[in-house]
Amino acid sequence: MTTRGPQAVRDWATQAGRALLVGWRPDTVNLVRMTTAAVLAYVITRAVTVGPIDLTCSLTAILVTQASATGSLRMGMVRVGAVLTGIGVALVVSIWVGLTWWSLAVVVFASLLLGSLFRLGPQALETPISGMLILGASLQNTAAETRVLTTLIGAGVGIALPLLWPPAIPVGRAASSVRDVARRLAEVFSSSATAIDEAPVTAGSVAEHLRAARDVEDDLGRAGELVGQVGEMWQWNTRTIGRADVSPLLRSGLDSLQDCAAATRALFVALGHEVPDERGAGPQEFSDEVRAAVAVVLRDVGSCIDSFGQLVEAEVSGDPEQRQALLDDSVELLRETRAILTELMLMESSRDDGSDQWLLRGSILRAVDRILQVLDAQARAAAHARWRTEQGARPLPGPTMSQEFAPLDRAVLASLRRARGRPRRPGPRGTGPTRRP
Repeated sequence: MTTRGPQAVRDWATQAGRALLVGWRPDTVNLVRMTTAAVLAYVITRAVTVGPIDLTCSLTAILVTQASATGSLRMGMVRVGAVLTGIGVALVVSIWVGLTWWSLAVVVFASLLLGSLFRLGPQALETPISGMLILGASLQNTAAETRVLTTLIGAGVGIALPLLWPPAIPVGRAASSVRDVARRLAEVFSSSATAIDEAPVTAGSVAEHLRAARDVEDDLGRAGELVGQVGEMWQWNTRTIGRADVSPLLRSGLDSLQDCAAATRALFVALGHEVPDERGAGPQEFSDEVRAAVAVVLRDVGSCIDSFGQLVEAEVSGDPEQRQALLDDSVELLRETRAILTELMLMESSRDDGSDQWLLRGSILRAVDRILQVLDAQARAAAHARWRTEQGARPLPGPTMSQEFAPLDRAVLASLRRARGRPRRPGPRGTGPTRRP
């Protein structure tokens, strides 16, 4: 314990430091970019003007750089327009009046009015903010023509710098976030399958799994923000020139996982209606055979969702073939185990003469069918082929994955099949399990 304690602390500190470095790297680059814009605008202003100047040039450069560095081309121009509108209002007021309580009111009111007239939408609030900052910075006794020139220099630097030094597009982080959503959903199914294997199913245990499935919404929200950021930045970033647009792959993959999350919640809601509560009241408990089959199906559903997440991430990295094969194999296994569960439920319902019970249990199977429909490996391959045709010969954005994919071949897939020891649907006349040709 004494020797392992310090080593564990050092390992934890090393991992935390690496995570902090990775997380801060994009922010640090953005800070350096805005600092460069401010300094560059000041240096250019000092070189082309004579006499005293204020820092309007640097402040304008920072505001415009931040406004034009992210978002789509249209939204970027709207944000730049909002910033320049506020700067223009403040510039006029500061030249003739200076900073007083009523000049501040004029700047705020006029900026908001122009933002409304120009239909700047949510970006209209940036207009008075920019105006107030410029009004506060323009306190020195600087000539009006010099102040106009410095503002134009700052705006020019703010627009040009993101084009010459574009920010990195978070393709890798977006792909990893989509993968994380699939991993979280897979963990929900894996933990629920383990719990059903170990003990009889109760309404309380199903409710816990349902809460875990609902918690995945937070991961979906974070992934949606990153994927949306990739899509918006793609049209406004010079890094994307000549590169294939991977944002449709990320968006379609995330949409599929969102459908899976909805089907997952429906599955556990239906499962909760089929089990007794902690006191044993409610519907009749699953037989041991059906309960074991339900656990197998849930585990296979998690495997399919996890394989799908790996496939989406691999599509962005440019090596989807192996992951496509893994998803195809996982979906086939789920179809087989789902068929076995259907037969067992039919047999149990017929013995108990429970037509109503079969209708309820059919909701579980319909939720599984919905997930199978969403994760159709062949449909995903066809969609990827259409996307590749649309993109032509343009290469992918580059290495974006946080880790390398381990090679997978058919032998590994076969060993995974054998290791699982899944039940197979009987062939005709008891000839044994059906196998893929």
